[in-house]
Amino acid sequence: MSDDYNVARAAARSATDYILRWVEIANEVHGADIIYSLVFTTLWAGNVSHLRGKEAYAEVEDLPPDEERRPITIRQVADSLGLPYETVRRRVVEMLERGMARKVGREGFIVPVEALGRPELINSLKRSHTSLLRFLKELKQLGVEAS
Repeated sequence: MSDDYNVARAAARSATDYILRWVEIANEVHGADIIYSLVFTTLWAGNVSHLRGKEAYAEVEDLPPDEERRPITIRQVADSLGLPYETVRRRVVEMLERGMARKVGREGFIVPVEALGRPELINSLKRSHTSLLRFLKELKQLGVEAS
């Protein structure tokens, strides 16, 4: 087998480990409901996707205010994840009940700063960051570099 194949296999194993660590962290925070975790993550990531690459809000605890979050709809989340609308809607309703999401007029939903600032979520973000750094280090050791 070629070296490229062996590196690709090793990188795939590292990526799988990283994904499984994310699932473990997310399940601890969200009560072992992977669909809820995916909907929650897709919603908050969509709310702040326009801020990527900016130096503002670079620290884990430096959260963008709600006014800077762009609401997204249940349909957008469902389409992004390839899940049925009703499955996502039920999770968003649960998020609303838990105070983990807020409806913004007719525009859609956001994950408010109060939810993201909860200690358990800050801790999970820190753990996820550590996991990501580990993954990137493993890739670098394999000779895989981002282009």
